Amino acid sequence: MRAGPLDRVLDATRGVRLAAGRIGLPAWFAVIDLLWIVNPSVLAIDARHYQRAADAWLSGGDPWKVTEHGIAYSAGPHTLLFYAPTSVLPAWASAALWMAAGLAASAWLVRRLGLPWWWLGFPPLAHSIWNGNPQTIALALLVLGGPIAATLAAGLKLYTGVALMRRWREGLIAAALLLVTLPLLPWQLYLHDGLGVANLAATSWNGSAWRFPILIPPTLLALWVLRDRGAEWFAIPAVWPATEFYYVAMALPAVSGYPILAAALALPMPLMTPLVVMGYAAWVRWPGHEIRVRRLRPS
Repeated sequence: MRAGPLDRVLDATRGVRLAAGRIGLPAWFAVIDLLWIVNPSVLAIDARHYQRAADAWLSGGDPWKVTEHGIAYSAGPHTLLFYAPTSVLPAWASAALWMAAGLAASAWLVRRLGLPWWWLGFPPLAHSIWNGNPQTIALALLVLGGPIAATLAAGLKLYTGVALMRRWREGLIAAALLLVTLPLLPWQLYLHDGLGVANLAATSWNGSAWRFPILIPPTLLALWVLRDRGAEWFAIPAVWPATEFYYVAMALPAVSGYPILAAALALPMPLMTPLVVMGYAAWVRWPGHEIRVRRLRPS
């Protein structure tokens, strides 16, 4: 049967999408990484910062008073437990170990999601790797799944527990196991220092809807629309207070099949994730979008 004009347009669009995904997207990632992410002054900054905070706690000090480049430590108390074992190492060795662990976790994550290696350059993920932030390890644990992995992920980065909202059994087990460690941790200091959010709010990139609270209701509504399309992965960068750019890496499992969404979230621009979430939700609610996806899918 002879192809009509619409079929030819759809075929051409399919070719553009495939080219963008295979050539344009990795090039886009590389440009952003080189311009904004690969800054020698912040290489391993978080690996050093987290270790110094744990060292301060073990020596009887206040971890949330520890600063690195003028930024105060802001992670939850449970994170300190993970850095306690590496306190016996020299500072450079601890930083190198956590950097290597983050890179290994990111490589495993990319392969687990069935993505090409160049997705390691997805700028929010690359930002976390470059800074030595344990975000990459926590995300890999969430994707791995299971109660133990979920508990480790939530302990390492407390906010990642939001991604367990559709895995309530794992979430309950993680919460119960984390409660067991409460007596070991400096919760009084954490509460006194404003749950770390006060520290982060003053210096953070703050890319979520909290930057302009009027955007919170429509963003939450959009997340509800996307509840079966990865809302749990979008939620943290979209609505968590005082976010950093590397938080956007949490959306990787939801956007890896959508080059346009990935390209937008690659930009280190505040409010990009809420805007993407709202736009994606509007597209999902648009009549006939499923037909268009099927027609554009490669045969």
